[in-house]
Amino acid sequence: MSDTPVIEVERLVAMANQIGDFFAPYPSAQRAEGIRNHLRHYWDPRMRAALLAHLDATGGADLAESVSIAARLLRDESRAGAKAYAGPPRAG
Repeated sequence: MSDTPVIEVERLVAMANQIGDFFAPYPSAQRAEGIRNHLRHYWDPRMRAALLAHLDATGGADLAESVSIAARLLRDESRAGAKAYAGPPRAG
């Protein structure tokens, strides 16, 4: 298997921040949940892994704060093996 990333991390960061921009009007808890859901459902597992590796290596350099929060939720959920809520962002 190649060590070549599926997408360069700079592009993943830009894409993740665009998702964050989409959810910007939502209240903060719903925003983080919406971003996390999008990453979990629509990103290839290799893309998620690369984003989480970037988060772990850099503390989330260049990621919007809401995206960093959502990525941490995703990482913690993955580590716990939890089955988290997967629907649309819930009302606070």
